Amino acid sequence: MEPVTEVKYSKNEAIIEALLFATGEKVTIDEMSVALKLTRKETEAVAQRLMSRYENRGGGVIMRKLTDGYILSTRPELHEDIRDYFELASMSALSRAAMETLSIIAYNQPVTRAGIEMVRGVNSDGVLAKLLERGLVCEKGRKDTPGRPMLYGTTELFLKSLGISDISELPPVEVMDPEKNEPDTTDKPTDTTNEAVDTVSSAAPVDLFDSADDTLPL
Repeated sequence: MEPVTEVKYSKNEAIIEALLFATGEKVTIDEMSVALKLTRKETEAVAQRLMSRYENRGGGVIMRKLTDGYILSTRPELHEDIRDYFELASMSALSRAAMETLSIIAYNQPVTRAGIEMVRGVNSDGVLAKLLERGLVCEKGRKDTPGRPMLYGTTELFLKSLGISDISELPPVEVMDPEKNEPDTTDKPTDTTNEAVDTVSSAAPVDLFDSADDTLPL
C-alpha cells in the first residue's frame, strides 16, 4: 500500500472548508471574510488556494466557484456512477414542456412570459409557476415597456444542478430574440427550442424530463 501523503491545511483554509461543509450550500466571499476576519481580497486568495487543493487531490468532492461565492460539489465525472443512488429532486422528471420553458429562459434571460410563449407557441403560465416553485427560475425585475411585464431568469440552483458556475458556460446555440421574433446578433439565443432543450439536457447530470411522455405538464 502506498503511504498516504498528509496535506497540511492552513487554519484559514480549514475554516473555509468547515463553513462549506457545515452549510451544505454556497458561502459568499463576504461571509467567509467575517469568519476569517480578513479583507475580501485576502479571503478570495485563501479560497482559491483551497479550491486548487481540492482539484489536485483528485477526490470525489471538489470546491467550485458559484457567482460570488463557493460551494462543495461532487466531481462531475462521477455523476453517472452515483446517479442510481442519488437523484436531483429539484430537476428530476421535468416534463418536456418544463424543459422547453426552462431552456428558453436559460438562453434568453431576462425574458418575459410573452417572450417565452412566443417561442413555445402555447400558454406557459402553469409550467412557469412550477419552475418558480422549484427554485429553478426567479423574477428578475420588470421590463421597461408598456405594462412593465415581469422578467424571468434562472437561479443559482439551476447553475448548481448543471454543474456550472455561470450561465455563460452553457453550450452555444443559434441566436434569436424571442421578444422581437427576429434574428439577433447578440449572445442571446434562440427559438430553436429542440436544440436548446437538448443542450440543457445533455449538460445536466441527471435526466431532466420524463421521456416516456413528453407532453405531460409538470
